[in-house]
Amino acid sequence: MTNQEHPRVLISGGGPSGLLASILLNNIGVPSIVIERAKEPDEWSTKSYTVVLGDKGQSSLGRGGCLKSAQEASFERRFVFFFDGKTGKVKTIPKKSPAIGFTRPLLMECIEKIALGCPRVTLKRGAGVSSVSKNDSGIQAHLEDGTTISATHVIGADGKWSKVRQSFPSLSSQAKIITSPSFRVHMDSPTVPKGFRTDGTYVINPDKECMFYIIASSRPGASGGYSITMVCYDETLERYPWLAPPADVKPGNYGKFGWEDFFSALPEAMKSQGTLSENLQQMFLQEVPEFYDALDKETFTSARVNRRTTWLQMSAKDGKNVTYSTEDGLVALIGDAAHAMTPAMGEGCPTALESAVKLVDRVSSIMEEKGESACSTDTLNEGFVQYGLGRPKECIPIQEASASRNILKKEVKNTTPTPKDVFLDPKTS
Repeated sequence: MTNQEHPRVLISGGGPSGLLASILLNNIGVPSIVIERAKEPDEWSTKSYTVVLGDKGQSSLGRGGCLKSAQEASFERRFVFFFDGKTGKVKTIPKKSPAIGFTRPLLMECIEKIALGCPRVTLKRGAGVSSVSKNDSGIQAHLEDGTTISATHVIGADGKWSKVRQSFPSLSSQAKIITSPSFRVHMDSPTVPKGFRTDGTYVINPDKECMFYIIASSRPGASGGYSITMVCYDETLERYPWLAPPADVKPGNYGKFGWEDFFSALPEAMKSQGTLSENLQQMFLQEVPEFYDALDKETFTSARVNRRTTWLQMSAKDGKNVTYSTEDGLVALIGDAAHAMTPAMGEGCPTALESAVKLVDRVSSIMEEKGESACSTDTLNEGFVQYGLGRPKECIPIQEASASRNILKKEVKNTTPTPKDVFLDPKTS
């Protein structure tokens, strides 16, 4: 590979950050091919998958020309409503600036529509990247269907169990999956709960000794209804042992089962008994009766218990700095491949989108410094390296703060979140 060769970037992962990166690269004249395992945009999603974007996420979408369509497809989130599950009393807290909330398929539709209209973006669906290798001619991405694609550079946007990250020891040696002592129970309500609004997120609180709380938010789009998520801790099981989540994924099986890594339809003990729905109804009736009365009872039939929350801890050894890129600048990681975090602060998707922006901004700045009208491979190398070294300092503190909110403070056993803690981004668990 020569330094004068025109860059050809392969992006592993056609999620929000991967597609946004392809759009931004297109805008600075760099062609890319996006490789996505799912055959359809929402194949591995559920209709309940909600994403809420504040200023950071909306700014990132704006950089890719996606914000207007995203705003049109979303519900505005102007408030956080604290709902007392026993009395039904509501405390309303206005947000400093409105957020936008939508299902993940709707977000994907907005970004993909823009990406497919870009002349330098190619999207290939139906076979993910299984591994990546380097040789004298550049990068070789080996796909699950047995084919190989050549590129000058690779961006790993392929999630927490990134195959790109696993292909390079300098990146994989920094990574460790951390399991938090918390888990979530998710349900889909086909209708808006009685008396509830669609312009905010509800935090439903039982008595403190219950050691859980509930997040409820509306789903825009044709499916409508409400997303209902119980946030539980290992200590919650002392009172409700029947809520025990599925076993944690063993390290050797990370990513092997796709989205089954995140959730199981029912705990094993309840698959034949069909008792999860009944137990949850009794629990809600006893602990949060006012919320129970507001819910469509069909909601409980959709219940699933997620695995314990996990996040990606990146740490360097031998006095080196954490980096999201290889030393030669041929490979960079963005999104969950670099900084997967717990959902407690709702920062997962916004930070992933921002990483796509930060990566391409680094490249663009170097082009400007050099006076380049067309990006060279040298410039792409430098941009990837600078992004890789600089971005962890911004992301790791967010990851650690989010992880800390998944631990129940035993001295007070108070699960009531503040507006900053609200579970706004239930994409991982």
